Amino acid sequence: MRILLGLSIMGMICVGGCATGLHSHSGNPSTPTGASSFTATDRAWIEINIAMDEQLVPLLDLVDSHAGSAAVRDLGEKADASTKSELSELRRLHDQAGLPAENPHKGMEMPGMVSANQIAHAGALREADFDSYFKKCLRDHLDQTGRLALGEKSSGKEPQTVSLASQVLQEQGFLSALVE
Repeated sequence: MRILLGLSIMGMICVGGCATGLHSHSGNPSTPTGASSFTATDRAWIEINIAMDEQLVPLLDLVDSHAGSAAVRDLGEKADASTKSELSELRRLHDQAGLPAENPHKGMEMPGMVSANQIAHAGALREADFDSYFKKCLRDHLDQTGRLALGEKSSGKEPQTVSLASQVLQEQGFLSALVE
């Protein structure tokens, strides 16, 4: 079921990738801006990854006070640094692409997207129980962001987003190895 949902989302992103949608702040659609190089696939990838990362941050914030092992604290620290760096780049691309402030993917329920219920559940756990749950949630997040990054690499057109997708895949591989 989770694979089908992930594939459905990637299908929607890839189908939308054919449109480039020229936008300008002057309201004249025939006047291209820097946003014109971003396809619908690129834009959707940026938005969904911002939502995925923003919803992971509260879970990462729990690691120091809830983790039972130094290895999980180290993993949380690395995931936090990676996520915040990626978010910074995604937000820059978001602005460059001229995307709206309201993210349509925020709060969306999909595989790998940490929910408010998961944060609440994790907040009630300590030590080994937290460690196991945190690693499960992080693994799910990494798996989904990896699938989405593969979709952007194969269907995206804007060089900056495709490059970031490649970086996400490298980081996803590094962090996934630490989760095991």
